[in-house]
Amino acid sequence: MGNQVAQMALVAPDEKTYDLIHSFICGSSADDIANVCNASSIPEQARNEAISEFHKRNTERAATILTESAKQKLRESTKELSGSAGGKRMLKSHHGTYIRAYDTEWKVDLMRGEPRESEHWYVEDWRGKVVFKAIHSPGRFLRALSCGKVDLVPTHPHDCPALMWKPFKNSDGTWSFLSIHGTWL
Repeated sequence: MGNQVAQMALVAPDEKTYDLIHSFICGSSADDIANVCNASSIPEQARNEAISEFHKRNTERAATILTESAKQKLRESTKELSGSAGGKRMLKSHHGTYIRAYDTEWKVDLMRGEPRESEHWYVEDWRGKVVFKAIHSPGRFLRALSCGKVDLVPTHPHDCPALMWKPFKNSDGTWSFLSIHGTWL
C-alpha cells in the first residue's frame, strides 16, 4: 500500500483505518511511517510511540497507536468546528473563489471577487460530520458527486450520505471537508 492511501486513512479515519494502516506498516520503513505521520499531522508522541513499536516488530500495536491518534484528532477537529465554525459561513477554495448557490436554479459554481449573500452557506453539525445548506433555500444541500463535482439537492441528510462531509482543521487555521467519495472541498 502506498503512502497516499495511508495518509488518507490517517486524515479521515473510519472503520477500515486499522487494517489499512497495519498493511502499510508491515510493508514500510520507519522513515515511511514518520513521513506519513508528519503529512497527516499525527502528534509527535503518537508517531514516536508507533515507530518504537514498529522497531520492536509489534506492528499491531503500532497500527493501534496511529489509528487511535487519528480518531482522537478527528474528534477534536469536529468538536472545534461545531463550536466555532457552525452557522453562516462562506466556502472559499484554495485559489480564492467562493462556492455560490443560485437561488433560482439547482446549481452551484465558483465566484471570483468580493463574496455576496449567495456565497454564504449554513453549516450544521451532523453527528461528527457537517452539511452545507444553501442560504437562499435552506432545504437545498450541497452534495458530493463521485466524479469530484458538487450539486444542490432537496434531499434530507438522513437519506443521502453524500451530503455529509468530514471536517478537518488545517495547520493554517482553515478547514477542509472530505466527502464520502474521498474528494475534498
